[in-house]
Amino acid sequence: MMELLSPAGSPESLTAAVQNGADAVYFGGSMLNARRFAGNFAGDALVSALDYCHERNVRAYITLNTLVFDRELRGALDFAEQLIKYGADAVLVQDLGLASLIRHELPELTVHASTQMGIHDIGGLKYCESIGVKRAVLAREVSLKQLRALSSGSRVELEVFGHGALCMSFSGSCLYSSMAGERSGNRGTCAQPCRKAASISGKPGSGDFCLSPNDICMIEHLKELEAAGACCIKLEGRMKKPEYVAAVTACYRAALDGASAAEIAEMKRRMFRMFNRGEFSTSHFFGDSVRTDRVGSSKPEQEDVSEAKRNANTETRLRPIEMRLSLEVGKPAVLWAKCGENTAALEGETVSKAQKPQQAQTYIDRLAKLGGTPLELKQCDIRMSEDCYLSAAALNALRREAAEKLLSSFHVRNTVSRIEGSLQKQKTSRINAEKGLKDGFSYAVVPTIECAEAAFTAGADAVALEFNASKHADKLQNYRANGKKLLLALPNVLITEKQRAEAAALIDSGLFDGAEANNVGQIDLVSELDIRIAGIGLNAMNSYTISELLSKGFDYVIPSVELTGAQLAPLAAEYGDRLILWIHGRVPLMQLLHCPVREHRGCRNCSGDAGTVTDEAGRQFPLANIRFSDGCLVRLLNCSTTDLIDLLPKLPSAAGYRLYFTCEKQSAVGERVRALSAVKAGAVIDQYPDSTRGHLNRKVD
Repeated sequence: MMELLSPAGSPESLTAAVQNGADAVYFGGSMLNARRFAGNFAGDALVSALDYCHERNVRAYITLNTLVFDRELRGALDFAEQLIKYGADAVLVQDLGLASLIRHELPELTVHASTQMGIHDIGGLKYCESIGVKRAVLAREVSLKQLRALSSGSRVELEVFGHGALCMSFSGSCLYSSMAGERSGNRGTCAQPCRKAASISGKPGSGDFCLSPNDICMIEHLKELEAAGACCIKLEGRMKKPEYVAAVTACYRAALDGASAAEIAEMKRRMFRMFNRGEFSTSHFFGDSVRTDRVGSSKPEQEDVSEAKRNANTETRLRPIEMRLSLEVGKPAVLWAKCGENTAALEGETVSKAQKPQQAQTYIDRLAKLGGTPLELKQCDIRMSEDCYLSAAALNALRREAAEKLLSSFHVRNTVSRIEGSLQKQKTSRINAEKGLKDGFSYAVVPTIECAEAAFTAGADAVALEFNASKHADKLQNYRANGKKLLLALPNVLITEKQRAEAAALIDSGLFDGAEANNVGQIDLVSELDIRIAGIGLNAMNSYTISELLSKGFDYVIPSVELTGAQLAPLAAEYGDRLILWIHGRVPLMQLLHCPVREHRGCRNCSGDAGTVTDEAGRQFPLANIRFSDGCLVRLLNCSTTDLIDLLPKLPSAAGYRLYFTCEKQSAVGERVRALSAVKAGAVIDQYPDSTRGHLNRKVD
């Protein structure tokens, strides 16, 4: 049967999840978790939470699922070491550098790839296998059909989200909150600007929420998920109240245990009353069924809340035990207890001679009083004669000590042999000078052949075509003949096998010198090319992630656009000859498989320019799509262009500089490439009109 995994954003929610039937719970510690505003657990509270779960035969997974700065890595590993000592069953990790370090320095610790890692294809699962990740929490965009294919093609366990909030953007690739207000979803502080009013038809009205999808509910489809290969169904909700966790966990527990269709229908109504955003959907499991006509969450009925609170605080996870009590006058009382494979043997006070005949049932009844513990007496053998007497106080003390010993036997305490000293980085090979690019190269990513020609003509050393233009790459072969480099820019998401096959065919066509990959699932696709660039979709926020990517065959890495200039400087000092800095372009804020234009206006058969989203402040965010033969990926772009070209002399030195064009005209492409060349030659220019400096001087929380 599939594992039921419930959220625990506080001690109260953890109790609610466990007591309502969760097989496992996931919660955060004191650092590096994607719900930093939840209650979370630290110090003794974390140890107590782990013990509480293990006493009740429930697994506990700890979230380390954010991107990590270099200064935090030592602390993250120290924390991971503590998790081993106190028996965490696994950690969920997003950061590629941290995942690699844990597998290298703490191989005893089981690692699950967080949904923030963006695993959605067979290439991603191959990467997980290569670094020893046991389980991948699949992207919410994966369909049931694809789930079947992934489960048959990999040994990695597959976990899927089954209920709760649905992010509009592909997880791990959302920069909306980060760019809008320095609160980064990749750092656990998302401000959820997507839940605010927004429209594709100008300034939004009261009912316009085109970026705020309704919640997912898969309670009617659990058998299908299990048959497709899911090992675990995950419930979202670390920021929700304990009574919500109790109610939803109880409903899914009953469904997994064989509830009838009528019972499941009633459970769905109960969950709908507890919390909803207008209606539920099945997300992308059966195709694109996401809806964004949010009308707000309902107010739970008091009866539902009261029932959930009762269920959250009632001990239901009772473990059967057996006891044997031996009493002999003049000798210490002996109590033996067993729970599962664990036993406890204790001696108590000396047994005295009874003044009146004693009944064995009296002692059984006293031993059965295990209230306040998750233990239940199922079998009891009393070996005594009628003239034996042990006081109630002495017997109660024996019972309590036996219960404590049995429960403590379920507390995991490990020793860890970890090599102290400098953190080790992967050794990387040098770039082949004949196939690489000259120092300080200009690298433009463009949406059309015309823009590519404009970039090359203006002096770009390398140009990467996005998918929409890639089928016309043959028109640019004369530039390659003259020493220019032509690359393919892979998107953050290749959600279907057909899209992955299209990418593979382009890579094998011989028309490209290299490619920019933006997901770990693309590492194997680009491995044979001469030039391999790790794009911002791979979230290189620290030197260990850069090292990990270089060890996987990348020649260049584009650091995260969430880094400040001060944070980039030490990375450039160590890896300057392998870094490409983002220097111009609208940062993609969201990667959308659900098209808001298609939902509200119908498909416009667009290519590249897909419209605009306007928020409640009147800011306009362009939509740029990538068209595949079986669907689109839509990018929500920042309302302002990030431009650092005029600041080039003040930036950390790097191997190259990336210019990103989406909806710009050819003239704008040529002008910006020439501007970069001019500054490299010593010219002084003004900042690009109406542009932002991004995070150059604004650190994310």
